[in-house]
Amino acid sequence: MLSRTTTLLHHLHSSPSSISSLLFNLTLYSSHSQPSSSKPHSNFTNPETISSNSIIPTKPTNHSSLMPQSSNLFVSMLCNSTNDSVDSVLNCYKGELSSNLVLEVLMSYKQLGRVKTLQFFSWAGTHMGFQFHDSVVEYMADFLGRRKLFDDMKCLLMTVSLHNEGRVSSRALSICIRFLGRDGRVKEALSLFEGIGTMFRCKPDNYVFNNMLYVLCKKQSSDEMIELALAVFRKIECPDTYSCSNMIVGLSKLGRLEAALEIFGQMNKIGVVPTRSALNVLIGELCLISAKEGSVEKVRVKNTRRPYTILVPNMGGNSDAIQPAVAVFWAAHDSSLLPSTFVIVKLISELCRLRKNEEAVEVLRIVEKRKLTCVEEGYSIIIKALCEHRQVEEAGILFGRMLDRGLKPKLLVYNAVISMLCKLGKLNDATRVFELMSKYRCVPDNLTYTALIHAHGEGKNWKAAFDLLMEMLGFGLIPHFHTYNLVDSLLREHDQLELCLKVDRKFENKKLQKLCKEGELDAAYEKAKSMIEKGIHLSPYARDTFKQVFEKCGKFRVAHELLEKTERLWRTFLLTPFKLITVFLHEASHAIACKLTCGQFYTIE
Repeated sequence: MLSRTTTLLHHLHSSPSSISSLLFNLTLYSSHSQPSSSKPHSNFTNPETISSNSIIPTKPTNHSSLMPQSSNLFVSMLCNSTNDSVDSVLNCYKGELSSNLVLEVLMSYKQLGRVKTLQFFSWAGTHMGFQFHDSVVEYMADFLGRRKLFDDMKCLLMTVSLHNEGRVSSRALSICIRFLGRDGRVKEALSLFEGIGTMFRCKPDNYVFNNMLYVLCKKQSSDEMIELALAVFRKIECPDTYSCSNMIVGLSKLGRLEAALEIFGQMNKIGVVPTRSALNVLIGELCLISAKEGSVEKVRVKNTRRPYTILVPNMGGNSDAIQPAVAVFWAAHDSSLLPSTFVIVKLISELCRLRKNEEAVEVLRIVEKRKLTCVEEGYSIIIKALCEHRQVEEAGILFGRMLDRGLKPKLLVYNAVISMLCKLGKLNDATRVFELMSKYRCVPDNLTYTALIHAHGEGKNWKAAFDLLMEMLGFGLIPHFHTYNLVDSLLREHDQLELCLKVDRKFENKKLQKLCKEGELDAAYEKAKSMIEKGIHLSPYARDTFKQVFEKCGKFRVAHELLEKTERLWRTFLLTPFKLITVFLHEASHAIACKLTCGQFYTIE
């Protein structure tokens, strides 16, 4: 027996790359050897001669007090050994081996490394006949599974079963099933699960069932796998949280929501709460089904020679399709469980789409009570929906409550409220909301200004419309063509031609700046050229932007020529009035001199 041990250990030491076949060799070897007891030998004595690398305890102690010291001793000796085999280093300590000691050494794998950890386990298993406690086998199964040594993991189970009268702990089997499933080895996991009772003489517990359901429902979700999962689920005597949750996830992903709801109802009856991930999947899929049912409907066209069916968008939607999702939400709430924030947002959005704003507000109150992070987003969705349906009072109440809670409404909320008030002709209220934007430092956009300008335009309030348009241009926003025309017509209607020119000049300069910033050089050049032809002077900022952009692209000469032309035309435009005045004064003074000579005096007005 010693010769076989020495040969095997020498083979392991000389060829570390053969570690992956370690447990298979141990299985062949152990089937021909006598199992030894896991207890220490009673007649064990320290050898008279020891090597320089060996450290012997000075006095015998019980294993409970010796274990931490011995495990550190084993680890340090294994780490310090370079070319010596494990048997030569630890041979004198084999009598003190125990499951607790082996587990402590295995848990120091970060110091030992993978090769020495496996070498130590094979050496310990050889001397203990692989009669370890269940915790050692479970730890080693996890160790091998995390490193994807699946063949070694299965050999470990066979070896332990062979030396323990065919028995392996259910926890070790569940660990192996889980790692096989994670790697996509579903058939191997199924064969291992089916051989639990016959091959390993073990009654599967919920750990085994749950890991098998995890593989079938989450890793390989298909109709065939779901049927197998249902068959496994029916074998469970007392389903727990994870058993039911795995089934709910698998059924929901495949669209079998009725079966998922049935399992969810059974959980309520037996007092089992699903996991949050299962609740997220179930409510999310129910909301998705509701959205799909409400998107289109089939309509039969019969008043033709050959009747046919078409799909027509359904704007109203089927309001009953969302009820299962709402029922699941309240049932989970009664069990002190809520889905994740993104699922709550999805539920509130679907309720608002179906015009069930009251139910959405009830959900929002629960969210606000629990102080979840999606409170602000929930307010935004509901206020926007209320504004679209012109429910002014309800939207105003929620908007005021949002401000009272210290929440800062987003631009989307401000735009929805302002647009609603402007369409209803409540311009004073819209103006107050617009003032709140500046108070809470929310920068308006095109939609904000457009709604207010058109509302003032309908009231023929040209001054407010002009101020808003100039403020809009000051922020670098380009108004829509209809908005610009509205203000221009208002100013011309009230004989404000100077303001028309001012708006036109600023509008054209902003368009030129926008083209330059977007890198559209050809369009920017044409725009500047058209401005010159119209007699519109380039603003200093627009001129600098135009020059810098063309200079960066290596077209400075083209820009310089155009700008020089602009300067010449502008000087001509400015000097022309002075020349006319000079000529007029010269001619007038000459006429006065002539009249004075004739004894006449004229007053020049």
